[in-house]
Amino acid sequence: MSKVLKARPGYFHAAAKQARIPVTALRVGMRVIELDRPWTETPFVFQGFRLENVQQIAEVAQYCAEVVVEYAEDEWVPATRHAVLDAPVRRRHAWAANAPSVKAYESAGRLQEDARALTRSIMDDVRLGRAINVKEVKSTVSAAVKNVLDSPDAVLWLSRIRHRDSYTSEHCVNVGLLAINFGRHLGYSEEDLNTIGVAAMLHDVGKTLTPLEVLNKEGALTVQEFELMKAHTTEGRNILMAHRNLSYGSVDVAYGHHEALDGTGYPRKLKASGIPEMTRIVTLCDVYDAVTSDRCYRKGLSSLRGLEILKRGRGTKYDERLVDEYVRCMGLYPTGSVVQLVNGAYGIVLSTNYRNRHLPRVLLVRDEQHQPCAERVLDLQKLSGQSSMQGWLIREVVPNGTLGIRVEEYVRRGVQIM
Repeated sequence: MSKVLKARPGYFHAAAKQARIPVTALRVGMRVIELDRPWTETPFVFQGFRLENVQQIAEVAQYCAEVVVEYAEDEWVPATRHAVLDAPVRRRHAWAANAPSVKAYESAGRLQEDARALTRSIMDDVRLGRAINVKEVKSTVSAAVKNVLDSPDAVLWLSRIRHRDSYTSEHCVNVGLLAINFGRHLGYSEEDLNTIGVAAMLHDVGKTLTPLEVLNKEGALTVQEFELMKAHTTEGRNILMAHRNLSYGSVDVAYGHHEALDGTGYPRKLKASGIPEMTRIVTLCDVYDAVTSDRCYRKGLSSLRGLEILKRGRGTKYDERLVDEYVRCMGLYPTGSVVQLVNGAYGIVLSTNYRNRHLPRVLLVRDEQHQPCAERVLDLQKLSGQSSMQGWLIREVVPNGTLGIRVEEYVRRGVQIM
């Protein structure tokens, strides 16, 4: 990507034709919009998805005899280009075929500790009126990019460590990692992943100047308090504009990550044509991490519910193309999700199967009677050929904390993953 960054707003042109066909007639590129059975009885969480490869066709054939499809491709219609982030070249990085190694988890763990220490230091520096150590931020983000490129599942697994009283600093780290991972999925170059990572890690720096009694209030904010909260976008812009060695993209993300395509966001009520792609990307990651995290005023939602919230805002608040890609990026069962299996047992997703997304590796932590059990790793892909496989399919994603299963506790103490 060039040094001059540009955005590509626009929209999808909807497919025109639909047909009910047998699964034997499915082809890559078709969009499945209706099944011959309830969606809840299948691993296909979202009602409507495009078939991207023959493995997905095989998955549909496992559950259905016929489906309704849209068989014309959606076409991306670009609008007027404007300055900030260029649409990436679609050169997807190859996903690792094997599960993360112990070494990968250890490396990701060191990265998490360094990044969290850095964000706390940034917050302290800003509160005291000191300059942000941009060189250290870029160095940490560079290490994060390398970790995500090498082993995204290990990094996302360790991002599940959450402390409610350290939400803002940890949120900045998590949004940075999610944005880097999403950029990887979109095919961004390593250089551009670094640009996005820095912008995402600093997106909420303005909250260091938000009164703590507002930031940590457990009840609903008053109108006046909400105005103070919204000011963090302007404060973030002002803080980052004082640093010449930061790209304008970082400033724009801090200023615009609460804007919405329909003009209902803040602080400028920008509409689609005024919101750069990098800001749109960080917005999705910001919302997803926020709604799936425990806050002082509510429990975090499951990863699936987080994705559903993004889907509901698709095309109105959020970029529909990017929402679709984000769902594909995170998968049905994102790393760190707590899941219930068909047989009643519970587990935690350790790593995603990027070929067969409904068959991840799961750490079994509760038995069929919902009781603590000897922990073991189930590779659902390897079990798929066994007659007893049906009971080990995932029934649903449940919120973190269900039956006392706290993902962060398993991350902190480590698990035997090999």
